[in-house]
Amino acid sequence: MNVPTIPERLEAAIIFLRGEQDGRAWLGALPDRLGYYAERWGLELDSIAENGAMSCCAYCIEVETGCAAVLKIPVDLEAGNTEMRMIDRWAAGNAAPSVLQHDIDTGVFLMTRIVPGTVVWPGSDPGESASFATLLSRLNAPDLPEPPVLKDLADVVQMRMGWARERFDDPRFAEAVERVGINRHLEEAQRVFERLLITTERRHVLHADLQAKNILQGPDLWYTIDPLGAVGDVNAEAALWVAIQDGPRTIPERLGDLASHPLLTPSRMFGWTYVLAVAEYRPYLPASGKRIESFLSVVNRTQRP
Repeated sequence: MNVPTIPERLEAAIIFLRGEQDGRAWLGALPDRLGYYAERWGLELDSIAENGAMSCCAYCIEVETGCAAVLKIPVDLEAGNTEMRMIDRWAAGNAAPSVLQHDIDTGVFLMTRIVPGTVVWPGSDPGESASFATLLSRLNAPDLPEPPVLKDLADVVQMRMGWARERFDDPRFAEAVERVGINRHLEEAQRVFERLLITTERRHVLHADLQAKNILQGPDLWYTIDPLGAVGDVNAEAALWVAIQDGPRTIPERLGDLASHPLLTPSRMFGWTYVLAVAEYRPYLPASGKRIESFLSVVNRTQRP
């Protein structure tokens, strides 16, 4: 069985996130795992995606059908089974790939490949907001299959806030942290976050990481992959996409684009965007960082959420 070379970028990411010992052990077993599932499910492996972090996606072809597919080796059993069920659920609403095979004992699964499958990085077009809006509607279509047991959105956002605190303590970013007043914003964002949680009236099944890197261009529509999975306020789902972009379309402009969506409440979407923009502020990403800084300066001049 011909197993493609594992990209250096993927190797580095896995070792960084898993640690040297665990990462190298996982990588060492990966070729045999890929070969096993390729033989078991009748696949011809083509190449391995570079942009993984804790898992591996191999582009392949189903030999019998000629179908373009993606073989997913997940971070662990629980994550793989949860992701598979989320993807399968949303495929029923034409918002995600279709699951073709699944090994419940390992969490490994095979799904159709979205073509062309390019990541949809938003730029200046308001039409991108319309495409996102239709994706959000399809993710929340009526009568979708039951989801797996999911964590609460509060846990996911608190995790992001924790990562932000660690990032803002890094001396490399001291100048930006001081200039933007980010620690003051972080304290305020925590208060806004807690207020949003206690005033949430309806809870939706959420992707919980619906940012551009997890949205792919299909033949006509946008599709999503790589869900974290959570239950909570759907306004937070839209807010993450609004917050994490490079521009030039601004955060207030994106909020305006989505304000009339029937699932969303503008004031709550604004609040969640503030929380997530603060949590996702990364001075080492200039385009995204400047865009968030501009939004926070607007918030400084007006009433906070």
